[in-house]
Amino acid sequence: MGKSMQIFDRAGFEYTLCANVNDARAEKNFVAFKSNGTPVVIRNGKPAKSSFFTDGEGRWASLINSSKPEKVEKALKKPENPAIVLKDGELVCQWVSMSGIKWHDDLGRIFFLISKWDKEELEADGLGYITAESDGTYENIRYIANDGKQEVEVPRVLYNEHNKAFTVGANVKAMAYAEMRKRCNAGIFRKNVGRPVYARQTETGELIMAHTFGAYEAAEVAKGNGAWLVDYVEGGNGGWEVSAEEFFKRYEFAAVAEDGRAIFLPTSAKSVWIHLLGSYIFCIPQWGDSMVAMTNPQVNVTNPDDVYACSYVEFYGTENVSGAYELVKVLYLGAPEPVILEFQETLEGYLTTTFGIPKSAITASNLSNFLKETMGVPQELSVLQGKLTKAVA
Repeated sequence: MGKSMQIFDRAGFEYTLCANVNDARAEKNFVAFKSNGTPVVIRNGKPAKSSFFTDGEGRWASLINSSKPEKVEKALKKPENPAIVLKDGELVCQWVSMSGIKWHDDLGRIFFLISKWDKEELEADGLGYITAESDGTYENIRYIANDGKQEVEVPRVLYNEHNKAFTVGANVKAMAYAEMRKRCNAGIFRKNVGRPVYARQTETGELIMAHTFGAYEAAEVAKGNGAWLVDYVEGGNGGWEVSAEEFFKRYEFAAVAEDGRAIFLPTSAKSVWIHLLGSYIFCIPQWGDSMVAMTNPQVNVTNPDDVYACSYVEFYGTENVSGAYELVKVLYLGAPEPVILEFQETLEGYLTTTFGIPKSAITASNLSNFLKETMGVPQELSVLQGKLTKAVA
């Protein structure tokens, strides 16, 4: 049969993986390629929809249609890209160790985080999943959970392969603005010019998967609307999609690499970020309802119509890899809520003595509003957003 190996799909079915479909005909379950590079998945003698596989050792890869050489080259550009392809008639596998693929809840039910485009595949195999649908805004996100048989209530908490708990269904936009109002400050950052990126325009239907240091973060399908695929020259995380408009605000062309890829450097454009504490599973609607899993995410709140998150380790870096962003300054927005609470008793006495307001009529909300009005703390997000926009101008 030539070079072959045993692999498994998300449902746990075992397959023989080999280069040539003619060499696999005798197998009941197999994954192979036609002579033109088109992948074939057969289970129990019938075509199956599986497209994401593991070697059984915690490493994963996506099955890539190899009928176009340029698509193969793009899939293999970096070792961080999880891919199974046929190149020059030879089978090439780039397995990537990843956690955050297979989740479970308190009842022991198994769920996979998927985009809405993967629903058909998982439903065909009776697999549980979590996904989301929206109109492209955070205000109208609907999270969907299916236990493999039917739609069920979305679990409040899911656990990854290391049994680490993540809160499901977080609205990071609302959380970030609430945290900003609570602390009354935010960080103004700019991209680290010491971290160049590779970039190219995406292809319609192309799978884009982001993962950082072995942890799955997000997967989306390219919409083919002129957006760019970006990943780091060093310390890559699988790539992410940026709209054409935003891309040229954030990056400028620098050089062409020896292998022909375009290298870009970050511009000096500034952006406003808020740090959230905790581990969350959430949806970023403008990324095609992409499901995301992150711990202690940094949230970009510069543009209220394009709020998104960056993982903590990518944002700040590690001992061996520098962070993606550098702090410019801290933006202060007024007196934080802890100050309001600290002076509650004093304020109650002041309002009662000065204005004759009965103490029984003074609520924490009244005190909060009084301080915000007198100390200039913005109450409306529109006011807050105005400060952010001015800060990065």
